[in-house]
Amino acid sequence: MKKAFGIMSAIIILLLISSLLVAVMKVSFMSIKHTANSYMIQRAQLFMQSVIENSILAIEGYDRKKNSNCLKHIHFIDEDGIFNAYVDVLRYYCKDTTDCPCGSNIISPIKDKDLHGYVLLKIKVESNTSNPRVDKKIILEKVTLQRP
Repeated sequence: MKKAFGIMSAIIILLLISSLLVAVMKVSFMSIKHTANSYMIQRAQLFMQSVIENSILAIEGYDRKKNSNCLKHIHFIDEDGIFNAYVDVLRYYCKDTTDCPCGSNIISPIKDKDLHGYVLLKIKVESNTSNPRVDKKIILEKVTLQRP
């Protein structure tokens, strides 16, 4: 009778230890997943800042008089192919149509000369789910007023 009791107590102790190990492994996997998701979101936010700066450079370098219109849409892809960014220039703030011949739908005549040259940008960054390194869909959107 004593030998059977010893085997039963050993089995119970093994079951308790194994359940504790399973719980620890589950928590550690959740922590790893959370860290990876936080990293990807942070990377998307940094890519968005880079997209804003590159959009300003693209607007500054665009010859409006030669093309007789203004830049309206810009598309960026990061170097690893993980994120795509879509930039829409919602509004150009110009003194008159001679400075920016953008058409009536996006010119906003202003009275204050300090606001001349501002642009209103809408940026959407989303993860490329066809990339094998991406396991979660991330979408960030931002509307910002910038001065090129």
